[in-house]
Amino acid sequence: MYSRGGPNPPSTCYTVSKTTSEPDCIDMGTAYWYGGSEMRKQYWPINKVNVPMKAYVSHDTIQDMFGSVVERYFLSSNGTAITMDEDQPLFASINDNKNNQICLKSQNVKPYAYPIFKKVSLTYSVCSSTDIKAIHDATRSQFKKPTGIPNPDLFRKPIWSTWAQYKADINQSIVIDFLDTIEKNNFTIGQLEIDDNWTPKYGDLTFKTSTFPNASIMIAEIHSRNLPVTLWVHPFLNNDSEGFKTAKAKGYLVMNWLGTKPALTNWWNGKDSGVVDFTNPAAANWYLDELKKLQAIGVDSFKFDAGETTYLPVTPYRLHNGAGNPDSYTEAYARTVSKIDLKNRIEIRTGVQTQDLPVMVRQIDKYSTWGYDEGFKTILTTALTFSIFGYPFVMPDYIGGNGYNGNLPSSELYIRWVQANALMPIMQFSYTPWFFKNETVSKITRDMIALHESYGDKFVALARNSTVTGDPIMRPMWWIAPNDEEALTTDSQFMLGDDVLVAPVMDQGVTSRQIYLPSGQWKDELNGQVISGPRTLDYPVKLEDLPRFTKID
Repeated sequence: MYSRGGPNPPSTCYTVSKTTSEPDCIDMGTAYWYGGSEMRKQYWPINKVNVPMKAYVSHDTIQDMFGSVVERYFLSSNGTAITMDEDQPLFASINDNKNNQICLKSQNVKPYAYPIFKKVSLTYSVCSSTDIKAIHDATRSQFKKPTGIPNPDLFRKPIWSTWAQYKADINQSIVIDFLDTIEKNNFTIGQLEIDDNWTPKYGDLTFKTSTFPNASIMIAEIHSRNLPVTLWVHPFLNNDSEGFKTAKAKGYLVMNWLGTKPALTNWWNGKDSGVVDFTNPAAANWYLDELKKLQAIGVDSFKFDAGETTYLPVTPYRLHNGAGNPDSYTEAYARTVSKIDLKNRIEIRTGVQTQDLPVMVRQIDKYSTWGYDEGFKTILTTALTFSIFGYPFVMPDYIGGNGYNGNLPSSELYIRWVQANALMPIMQFSYTPWFFKNETVSKITRDMIALHESYGDKFVALARNSTVTGDPIMRPMWWIAPNDEEALTTDSQFMLGDDVLVAPVMDQGVTSRQIYLPSGQWKDELNGQVISGPRTLDYPVKLEDLPRFTKID
C-alpha cells in the first residue's frame, strides 16, 4: 500500500502484478465509470458501452471501438481510479457481453511487437479516495500539463475548412470563392483551412499545379485580408508519389521486421503505401523540412490527420526506436509535428501521453446524425473524456458533422450543433450557414459566434490556467458536485470553468429539456432569473435558445 497526491485528501493505492495472459477483471459494481479512450460510441459514464477484449492502443474509431485519444486510466464515482503501466502489451474490455466489468490482460500478440516484449506481465494500480474529484486530483499527476496554449485567436474566432462542404473537389478558385462568401456574409475567421486534394499525389507535399496554378499568389491574397492559412497533411506516402521514392531510398519509412524493405500499409486514400517512421529522428526531420518548404511560400500551419496505430503496417514491422508498444509511434508523430509552428495553430487528432503539447486536439470525424454512434451527442461526451485525460484544447470537429454517406445535416441539427459548440473552446465550420438557404440558420449561427467571441477572454484565461494547474477548460458537472447523482450521470451539460453551466439542447424536435443546477445561486443568462440549487428544472427551449447559467455566489 502507498499514498498518492496531497493532503486534501490523499489517496491510498495498491499495485497488482501478474505474469499470466489470463485477464484480471474489476467489477464496476453500482458506481459510474469514466475514462479509457475516445470511443465510437462515447457514452458518459462508460457503463453502457460494450467493448470486447481489444488491444489498448490508439485506433481510428471507424474501424475499432477504442479511438485516437487513449490513456491507461479509468476512474469512478466511488472514488476509485485504475492506472496501467505504459510498457506492457495491454488489452482491455469494458462491459463485454454486459458483464459489468473492466478486464485487463497482457498478451504478446499483434499489434504489439514480439519479441520485444519477451515476458508477459500485467501491472496496474488501484487507488481510492473520498470521491471522484478527490481521486482524480490525486492521480492525474501522471499527465503532463500543457507547456503553452494554442494561438489565442483560435479561442475567439472560428476556423473554416473546405472538407465537409466540398470534400476533395477543391481548387484555387473554390478556395478563394469560399473565403469571399464567408466575408460577404459578415462572419469572422480565425484561420482558413485547405483540406484534402491539394497535392499531385498523396505523399508529395507540394501544390498540384493543375488545380492550384498560383498557390503562392492565393496564399498572399488570403494574407492580404489578415488571415492565416493552414493545410491538411498526413503521415502517408502513396507508392506512386515522389515522396515515397525519396523516403524509401533514405530509409525513412516504417520497415519490415528484418529492416530490409518498407512494410506497407493501407489507408482511406491509398493501398500499399509507406508511412513515415517518426520514431526515426532523421525521418522526422526530413518530414519537417518538407513542411518548411510550404511555410516558405506562406503556409501558416497544418491540420495533421491520422497517426493512430490502425494505420501502421499489417505485416510484421519494426519501429526505428525499437519500441514494442505501437503507441510509441502515435506519440512520436504528435511530438514531431508539434515543432513546426511556433504560432501554435496546429491541429492533431491523436493523443497518447502528449498532454504537454500546445496544440488543438480534434475529435474523430463526426457523422451528421443526432446519436451516440459518432454523432452529435458525442461532441460533448468526447470533449469531457478528453478533458479528464488532461487535453484541455478540445476541437469538436465540424459543426454539423461531415455529411458522410450522403446524410447531410438538417437545419435543426446544424442549429443545435452550433449552439452546443458555442461555449466549447474551439469552433470549426465547413458546412456554411447559407448552405441551408434558411435565414434563421444564418442568424442563429451569427448569434452563437458572437456569444463565443464574448467569452474569448474567459477561454484564454482558462487555457492559460491549464498550463499551471492542469485543470481543463470544459469540466464535467461532477467537477463542482462530486457526490451528486445528477452531476455524475448527466451527459448533456458541462461547466466552462467552475462558474458557467452550459446545457445545450441535444435532442431532435424538443421544446423543453431537464437541467440540473448544483448547490448555489445560478443566474439564468436567457431571462436574468436567479435560481437556487440543487434543483432540476423542466426548462422550455425555443429553436434559438442555448440555456446557460452563471454561478453568482
